[in-house]
Amino acid sequence: MKKIFLLFILSVCVCLTAFSQIYVDNDGNVYDQRRTTTTRTQTTTRSNNNQRSGSGFDMSKLSIGGNFSLQFGDYTVVGISPQVGYDFSKYFTLGAGLGYTYYKDKYYDYKWSSSYASFDIFGRFYPVEYIVLGVQPEISRMWQTIKYNDGFESSESKFVPSFLVGGGLRLGGMIAMIQYDVVQDKNSPYGDKIFYSVGYTFRF
Repeated sequence: MKKIFLLFILSVCVCLTAFSQIYVDNDGNVYDQRRTTTTRTQTTTRSNNNQRSGSGFDMSKLSIGGNFSLQFGDYTVVGISPQVGYDFSKYFTLGAGLGYTYYKDKYYDYKWSSSYASFDIFGRFYPVEYIVLGVQPEISRMWQTIKYNDGFESSESKFVPSFLVGGGLRLGGMIAMIQYDVVQDKNSPYGDKIFYSVGYTFRF
C-alpha cells in the first residue's frame, strides 16, 4: 500500500513539473512557456544582429559634387572635377576625385595650350556651422604644347604634384573656398597665387 501511495505521489510531482511550463488562460488558450522563452531568445538574437549590421556603410552619408570651369577668349579654360565624399561625422568628410582641365592662351609670337588629367584625395573639416577648412593632395598628368609663329613647336609631358590648403563658407550644398597650392611646382595648374573656387555637393 505504501509503495502504491509513493508511486502516486511521484506521478503527481512529474505531472506538476511538466504542466508548470504549460498553462491555459480563461479563454481556453494554451501557452507553452518553453516555446515562449525560445522565441524571445531568437528575437533578441535577431535584434542584436540588426544592430550590428546598422553600424556598417551608411548610404545617406555619401555625397557627390565637384567643380566646373568655363572661360572663352584669348585665354580659354575648360575644366571638370567630380568628387565623391563620405561623412565620417558631422565635422569631417573624406573623399576622392578625378579631374580634367584644358588651358589655352595666345601671345604675340606664340600659342600655348596645356591639358591636365588629375587624381585627388580631399579632407574637409567643419568646426562650426557654415565654416569649412580643407586640404587636397593631388597628382596631375600634364601635356603642354607651345607653337611659335615661325613654325617651331615644342611639347612636354610630365607628372605635376599639388597640395591645396584653404577655407571658406558652406551654404547648403554650395562650398566657396579660398585656396593655395603650397607645393608651387612651376607647372602647377593652380598658379603661384591664392585663388577661389566654388563647388556643389549633392547627397543621396
